[in-house]
Amino acid sequence: MEPRQNTVRSLEDRIPYMKRQRQKKANRRLLSVLLLFGLLIALVVYMQTSMSDVKEVRVNGLYWLDQSYVLDGTGLDEKAKIVSISPKRIVSEMEARAGIKNVEIDRSWYNVVTVDVTEEKMIAYAKSEETDVVVLADGTLHPTGTITDPNKLKDGPILRKFEDQADLERIASELESVDDATRARMSEVVLSRKKGEPTRYEIFMNDGNTILTPTLKLSQTVSKYGDIYENIPKGQRGTVVMDGGYYFVPYEKKKE
Repeated sequence: MEPRQNTVRSLEDRIPYMKRQRQKKANRRLLSVLLLFGLLIALVVYMQTSMSDVKEVRVNGLYWLDQSYVLDGTGLDEKAKIVSISPKRIVSEMEARAGIKNVEIDRSWYNVVTVDVTEEKMIAYAKSEETDVVVLADGTLHPTGTITDPNKLKDGPILRKFEDQADLERIASELESVDDATRARMSEVVLSRKKGEPTRYEIFMNDGNTILTPTLKLSQTVSKYGDIYENIPKGQRGTVVMDGGYYFVPYEKKKE
């Protein structure tokens, strides 16, 4: 009989403890519900007020592109809600524009959006439907009229007879590998396709000479021009043929 009495007494002693534990669990559940409800209210208030508006958009890395060109049509302005901004979508839209090589977007907790832009390099110039355009390193074209400061236009040759996009992309890639000083010495680059001759570039230099070089590995051959020029007899002008080796052919003198 004694063991049963002890068991009954033990259960009686534990009942208040069990009640307190149940009460604590119920309180924790209630607190969790209240916190969740409070967070939902705070989120609704945040979304419906100016607290969630973008306070500032900072665009870094621009030299010749205008900020309006980068941002127009993306929905990224001070009317946007910070939580509604999709960096992946905006980056994709911006990088599809001529002149923009790479974009990174960062959203700070105090509602400032930072856009870091890497511009494509200016390589040359051309005409497209009677409009002057800048040829960029990736072969895309950008209207010079949108560049408001002429001082930002880089020195580079004018491209002629590059009617195929693949040819344009190839020459742009090759010219990007040419050092800036040598590229600035070029006046025009013509894609030469003469019957019975291999396709090659005819490059007119600002010093009066002409370079003929294969369409492959232009950057490697043209990089030697500086040394070749030093060996050309002073006062002579002519054609430098560069195809593996090189040789100089003076221009024919006009008969008086």
